[in-house]
Amino acid sequence: MYIYYPSCNFSAASPATAKKVKAYFEKQMPVAGCCRVDKREISPADIALYICQACRETLEDKVKTQSMWEYLDALKDFNFPNLNGQKFYVQDCWRDRNHPEIHEAVRSLLKKMHAEVIEIEHNREKSIFCGNLHYETDDPRLKNYPNTPLYKLPEDLQTSLMQHYAAQFDPQIPVLCYCNRCYECLRMGGATAVHLLDIAFSER
Repeated sequence: MYIYYPSCNFSAASPATAKKVKAYFEKQMPVAGCCRVDKREISPADIALYICQACRETLEDKVKTQSMWEYLDALKDFNFPNLNGQKFYVQDCWRDRNHPEIHEAVRSLLKKMHAEVIEIEHNREKSIFCGNLHYETDDPRLKNYPNTPLYKLPEDLQTSLMQHYAAQFDPQIPVLCYCNRCYECLRMGGATAVHLLDIAFSER
């Protein structure tokens, strides 16, 4: 049995879509609370359906997991919007670098929505970015903050780093994200970031 685990971070970032997604899945399967505190009993046959990579990391030692993107891609009767050839950069998340099934599902969903994918240099397993959780950069300013996580750096430095990463994107072309942290931090950097779940549920 599938159990849907909503993402607290996505719910905060996009509450209207989060409500649509929850309403849709309440008709299909049980909907859990926060992955960190939900106390439901889990059987060996259960599969946790997740949006957020942090949820996956919390759940994967307790239950089988599957990404939202693989699940949606397998549906035969989901009403996807027609994007009429709109172009998107695809920002693959560093935390998904070892999950080629997610890379394929995301691109398959965009194809079903009649969108055009623009691949960036550091894509798929080569991703170097997960917002202010992980960004592989040789910015000399970081030498002043040894062993300091990016999200604990001064806010102006975080913003500057995100701006540096976002500068590779044409602002006229949206950057499609399927990671909450990538999405929020690309917006912090000034990119025209959009979340795949917002797009997929836009006509519901």
